[in-house]
Amino acid sequence: MTEGELNRIMMKTRIFGDFGPEECALLRKLSKASLRRCAAGESLAEEGGELDFFAIVAEGKLVCEKNGYGGHVELIAHYGAGDSVGLDIACTVTKRCPFRIGCLTDATLLIFRYDALMRAGALRGAMHERFSVNLIRFLANENIKKLYKIDVLYKRSLRERILVFLRNMETRTGESGFRIHMSREQFAQYLGVNRSSLSHELSMMRGEGLIRFKKDYFELSKPPRESDPSAEFAEKGFD
Repeated sequence: MTEGELNRIMMKTRIFGDFGPEECALLRKLSKASLRRCAAGESLAEEGGELDFFAIVAEGKLVCEKNGYGGHVELIAHYGAGDSVGLDIACTVTKRCPFRIGCLTDATLLIFRYDALMRAGALRGAMHERFSVNLIRFLANENIKKLYKIDVLYKRSLRERILVFLRNMETRTGESGFRIHMSREQFAQYLGVNRSSLSHELSMMRGEGLIRFKKDYFELSKPPRESDPSAEFAEKGFD
């Protein structure tokens, strides 16, 4: 990739979005950034391992997952082009990764050494202030994402989990129809259930007119308006 392409990739991210081309080039130099190409199935970090860097996805898709009991896999998060991966872990004291980060497809990643970037005096003045603010906002956003998931998993029934997730997505996107950017298997892992149970419940909900969907595109049906009791009584001849 050319310098210009690397700059454009960085400038589309939340963490580097307000930096100019020359500043992005300097940030890559300070953080000893490197380009890494990974094959589908390759791990970027293993559960329990140390993660002392973070990555920006230039191309491809990655997943964050955790192994549960009985071979069950829980989907924590998924990432696509422009997303930052591992930054919340790299800036902790232990840098210990609580889950596996792996490539769902072939991927191209721009790797940054966090400690090199954050060492005393590496960033100065306005650049240091902007990066610090961006970092705080990024971590706050990641925390909100986790709260959304807790809200979903707190619900007892599968139907409640599906509806809460879809309503949250509707609120976040501001659209009545939206893509969840997950396969059916990934959606099941995110909700903590098996795929067949999810598919069955989705079919039931579609049959009842609660939702419409095709692959990863979903629409929530609008709840019917409550009937006016006085109008109903009038129709039946009651005052």
